Amino acid sequence: MVGKVIRLALLMLLAAWTEEGQAQTESYENPNTLKLWLTISARKRFLEVSWSNAPANKGDQVLVTREDALSFQSQLLRKHTPLAAFPSEEGSGSGDGSPSYVPISGFTARPDTKTATRKVEQEYWVANGGATEVVAAIQPSQGLTTQWFTTGLPFDYALSQNVTVHTDCYGFWASYIDAQGNILAKTCLRVFPRWMNDLKSKIGEMRLRDLFIPGTHDSGSYRPNFDPLLRESLVTKYALTQDDDIRGQLMHGVRYLDIRVGYYRNSPDPFFIYHGITKQRPLQEVINQVRDFVYETNEIVIFGLKEFPVGFGKGLGVHRLLISYLRDQFHDLIAHPSLTWSASLRDIWARKQNVFLAYDHEAMVEEFPDVLFGSVEQRWGNKQTWATLETYLRNINDFDVSRFSSRPVSDMAELTPETWDVILDKIGGLRKMADNVNWRISQLYRNELGTNANIVAADFIRGTTLVETAIEYNARKIYM
Repeated sequence: MVGKVIRLALLMLLAAWTEEGQAQTESYENPNTLKLWLTISARKRFLEVSWSNAPANKGDQVLVTREDALSFQSQLLRKHTPLAAFPSEEGSGSGDGSPSYVPISGFTARPDTKTATRKVEQEYWVANGGATEVVAAIQPSQGLTTQWFTTGLPFDYALSQNVTVHTDCYGFWASYIDAQGNILAKTCLRVFPRWMNDLKSKIGEMRLRDLFIPGTHDSGSYRPNFDPLLRESLVTKYALTQDDDIRGQLMHGVRYLDIRVGYYRNSPDPFFIYHGITKQRPLQEVINQVRDFVYETNEIVIFGLKEFPVGFGKGLGVHRLLISYLRDQFHDLIAHPSLTWSASLRDIWARKQNVFLAYDHEAMVEEFPDVLFGSVEQRWGNKQTWATLETYLRNINDFDVSRFSSRPVSDMAELTPETWDVILDKIGGLRKMADNVNWRISQLYRNELGTNANIVAADFIRGTTLVETAIEYNARKIYM
């Protein structure tokens, strides 16, 4: 993965730099329904709005609010200053050449240059009789049924830290309205703490290999309360891959964790999450969050351990220490390998053993047959451009013989920098790379590859619609 490719680069960087300390509820059964999504960009953490199957008629608007909008009304308000577009590199989405607009006084639609100097008043939309402000508005391009826009609305990750298993929508709502203000569809930033259990009646007889499962790449490479606009360094550009901690990832629907453990003999906490050779979070912190989440939600989590980049050496001693540690920490939550990967979700829930320790070391799997499953196969393309990554993802799914096996497989749907790209900072960091492809990955799996997808893992997953797409496909599997 990224860790293998950039280990040398990070070593060189570390020598020079140091780290700073519903109107219409979305229909899962009908793929042709008008749908909206809210996502978060990685570089600047701006709110993104996307939609598909839109009528895209004259007068249609996509309106963003900070509270649920039950109705919209138009009002004549004083003319606002025409808006400036982001530079093209900041925009994302279907529209090379489709700029995003900064919200000023609640209006972000493309200004009418022909009449801007003549009008002193203009019609604007307000929500809930004026009690709820519209903080961003986008005019869908006529004839385009699918679009993706990056707004200028900043998202505060403190909002994500406050969600609970009882949270549904929070932070922002988006509504698609017609020229008369009728709400045709709406969405919100949501959490999905129990999506597996919510679909139990439909997916209970399926295996984990049969599901579309959202995952994160280098899941433990996050930093609490980290603001990339204030604290980004050349090291963090290539070391951090997620903005939510493990609890946040799980609450928002992730069920596959890509865990890279290193051993630091002289530390009070000897096991740490690593990305390449960069030390991230204590493994204990990650385990605590997984364990608490599973006890609270009864969801199933695949805990995939791979690479062991630091401190393990060629022997097996440290591996044995780690496995003993995992057994002591997860205890009765560990799925017994006698279940096998062929077990149905109902079988797993019946045993109340919901954490699958998938270990990437065959000798250890053989030595601990009561604790470890074999590893999840990670299909990693090591690609630096979207064109090559897309070709790779299509090929592995078109010629996928693994679907006849019960062992889960993960498409690693992210770009990977080469060593000199990191040393010279040629590509701007993992956040920029993620913003360049996450909207494309979302559309690829939503429209074409979702039917047969198993695990799909991404960097900065909040910039994708993978969770919602996975839930939708899983809900429809009974009809496929």
